[in-house]
Amino acid sequence: MVLATKKPGFMPGFLISRGMDPITKVEYCLLESTSSVEEFLKSTFNATSSKLKKYFDKSFLSRSMKAHSTLSLPLNFVNDGLINPDYIGPFIPSLYEDENFLVLDKPANLFVHPLVYEEKNNCLSFLRQKQSSLLLVNRTHYDRGLLYRLDFETSGVLVYVKNDLAYTLLRENFKTVAKRKIYLCRVEGECHLTGSFSHSFSSSEARGKRVVVGELNELAGDKGELSLRAISFDGVTNTTLMEVVLKSGLRHQIRAQLAFLGFPLRGDKFYGGQQAERLYLHAQTYEIEYVGKRFQFHSSPNSFNGL
Repeated sequence: MVLATKKPGFMPGFLISRGMDPITKVEYCLLESTSSVEEFLKSTFNATSSKLKKYFDKSFLSRSMKAHSTLSLPLNFVNDGLINPDYIGPFIPSLYEDENFLVLDKPANLFVHPLVYEEKNNCLSFLRQKQSSLLLVNRTHYDRGLLYRLDFETSGVLVYVKNDLAYTLLRENFKTVAKRKIYLCRVEGECHLTGSFSHSFSSSEARGKRVVVGELNELAGDKGELSLRAISFDGVTNTTLMEVVLKSGLRHQIRAQLAFLGFPLRGDKFYGGQQAERLYLHAQTYEIEYVGKRFQFHSSPNSFNGL
C-alpha cells in the first residue's frame, strides 16, 4: 500500500507500508531531494531536535537524500505521541463515571500509560478501545488525563479526568485537592507498626534503580510521610495486612519506606520481599475535592487479600 503525504508545509513524499506483521518500520519514498534527513524529518513530522535525538544518531540525521530514495523509519517515531488501539491486557472495570471523571479499577501488572506507540499493555490503550475521544485530554503528553500514576505492579483506584479544564485545575493543585490516599499492602513477617512515619528520600536515583531511604534529614532529597496500621497477621503465609495512608507521593514510596522499616512487601523482590504471583500493593481509596465537592473513589480489596 502506498499513501501520499501532501499537507501544507510538508515536504512531498510517499509512505510505504511493507505489510509486516507486526509493523515496526515504515518507509518513505522522497519525491524531492533534501540536504539532510534531519531537515526532512523536521519539516515532514514537525519533529523537535530532542525528539530526533531520542530515535536517531547524528550520522543518520546528517545524511543527504536524493529524490526517489527510500528512508526507513521506526513506527514508534512516525506515531510518536499516539496511543496504540490494539490493547492486549485484561478487562479493566469502571468504579465511577460522570462528566468529569472516569475511575478505573486497575489490575496488577499493567502499565497506566505507554512510553512508545508499540506498547499495548496499558490503561490508555484500553480507553482508546472504549472511547477514543477520552484521549483528547492533555493530548500532547503520553499520560493524557491520568490524574496520577500507579506502578505497573500496583492495583486499584486510578482516576482519569475527562476534560482539560478539570485536568489542569486538579493537576496544578494536586497536593491540596488530594485529600486522602489509602493503600493496602501485605508485608513480610508480623508487623505491629502503627502511627505516622517520616523519612528522607534520595533524589539522585535513575529510573530502574532502587530508591534510597534514610532517617529524616539524613539524605538531600524529599521528605516521605505515611501512616501505618496493622489489620491482621496471617501465620500460614507469615505476612501482615497493612493499611497505609499516603501523605506524600514519591516514587516507590510505600515499597521503599516499608522495606527501610524492615517489612518489605510480599512479591516485591526488588526491595527484599519474597517471590509471589504479584506485588501486594493496592490503591484502595482516593478522596479528592473538585469545585467545592468531595469525591471518594473506593476499590474492593477482595481480590487482593488472598495469597
